[in-house]
Amino acid sequence: MNKQTKIGLVAGVILLMILFVWMMSGEGDTNKPKRKAYVSSNWSKRFQVFDKKPLGLYLFTSLASAHIDTSEKIVPISDWIQYDTLVNPVKKAKTFLFVGNNFGLKNSEIDTILSEVEQGSDLFLSYNGLTENFAPRLFDQYEIQFDYSSSVNVFAGKQKLKMINLFQNDTVADDWKAFGDIETHQPHRSLSSFMEMNNFIEIEYGEGSIFLHTTPTMYFNYQLKRLDGFKYAEYTLNQLARDQSIYLLELGRLSDNYGNEDTDEDDGADGKRDDSYLRLIFENPTLLSALLLCILGVILFVIFRSKRTRPIVPFIKAKKDMTLAFTETITSIYFSKRNPYGLLQVQRKNFYSTISKHFFLDLQKREGDKTLEILAEKSNHSKEEIVRLMSRLETKEAFSVSEQYVVEMLKSIHTFYKKVGIISDKITAKVAAKEFVYRRNLFVPASFVLGGLFLVILGVYYLMSSIGIGIVLWPIGMILFALGVIRMSKPYVVVNNKTIIHYSSFGKKTIYNKDDLLSTSMKSRGVILVFKNNKKLIINYWDLSRFDQAQFKRFISKFHTQEL
Repeated sequence: MNKQTKIGLVAGVILLMILFVWMMSGEGDTNKPKRKAYVSSNWSKRFQVFDKKPLGLYLFTSLASAHIDTSEKIVPISDWIQYDTLVNPVKKAKTFLFVGNNFGLKNSEIDTILSEVEQGSDLFLSYNGLTENFAPRLFDQYEIQFDYSSSVNVFAGKQKLKMINLFQNDTVADDWKAFGDIETHQPHRSLSSFMEMNNFIEIEYGEGSIFLHTTPTMYFNYQLKRLDGFKYAEYTLNQLARDQSIYLLELGRLSDNYGNEDTDEDDGADGKRDDSYLRLIFENPTLLSALLLCILGVILFVIFRSKRTRPIVPFIKAKKDMTLAFTETITSIYFSKRNPYGLLQVQRKNFYSTISKHFFLDLQKREGDKTLEILAEKSNHSKEEIVRLMSRLETKEAFSVSEQYVVEMLKSIHTFYKKVGIISDKITAKVAAKEFVYRRNLFVPASFVLGGLFLVILGVYYLMSSIGIGIVLWPIGMILFALGVIRMSKPYVVVNNKTIIHYSSFGKKTIYNKDDLLSTSMKSRGVILVFKNNKKLIINYWDLSRFDQAQFKRFISKFHTQEL
């Protein structure tokens, strides 16, 4: 098995172990589960920038992406490390955007963003609540008012747009917040309002602008599906520059109950809730014990494995002969590109290198026939044959070079090497004894292994729960697991100089003599090989890996061509 297969098996086993621990950690409550109340759709999560649920912001984010130029981008910033990595290197003006319930940052973080705005960037905040350290930086007097209603008419420019508040597809009343009596340090102007109260203003700040919007619920997905909601979102986005990238300030998103006395004990000091994946494990004693045991097992395995495999005396391996590996690599590259002239160029470079190594002559930079005369004298070979070989090897007519041309060129080069003593009989015999191994597709055996492990675990679980079907499942799982291991460990076909060896799905080995091959029948789904004594070998293409399938087709085509 190769490295990727081993990693896939280990990952599959770990997933099955986690599934088994989860199944075994059930409370075993015999009471019937309570019937969940019907809701028309998911109305629980709010203000998630890429969420397609009714209270998500997917449509608003998509509209913002369409608003800016194609050369610009939208980048979520979830922590200050991302800010330093993605925002600081960008020297041009940019747009910082936030849409959510509560927004807040540390003093140093607010000062950093405001300094960017002062140099020409824009800041867009749509919020229900701000932390106390933000308003004094912009306002001398700051007051929020609201109108309690199920809908409001918003005046945006010359448009009158009706916005509604929905929950589970029903219209319900809610607080529509707006600015009351405010005084800003810098001049500001109103961009939209309702009930004679401004809900969207622009504050001049240095060379940039700060846009404050007090009704973020107007950007929900269900709002933008309505024509009035779409027009309002389009109006607000048109206030932002098109030639600036948008950075979503997710690092300033606080929990919905931030600032309340009954704040969740899991909320941190900054009001952000701990939503990490490890929280589920830490809250469940069974999962926590399983995690600790897994960590302990890994540590023990590493300790004892390292002690067992540590050699007493360092062993220096002999250098591996990479000639055959290089040849196989060149062959695979050629068959992937199907460029005979490119392979001829590789042959020419290898020929130049071989002559330079054995005869100390640089054929690539030769002038006239003097170098070829010296090569003829050193190799004790006919100059005419060398000139003929070089003219074919250095041809410039790429269109005339075919696969047959490359094969004949290779034979000519090998003949020359044998005559001058570069290739010995020992190397020729070694190449002839090379075996070609064709392996099965890993999808089927991997499915058997993982499916077998799952059935074994499920069968054991059912047996522990006194469910009779478990006695049948675990033996089936063991059979599937064993069959998958056999299919992975054994190749499909092994071809050497004299024989063709076939391994069945159950690992049975059958040897066929090449000399006994009578005919080959090439089908769309496989090949049928007919041998003497009415022996047949059927090779299915679907059971071979993609690479081995292509290699086997080229191998078998040679026999098929010889028959014709």
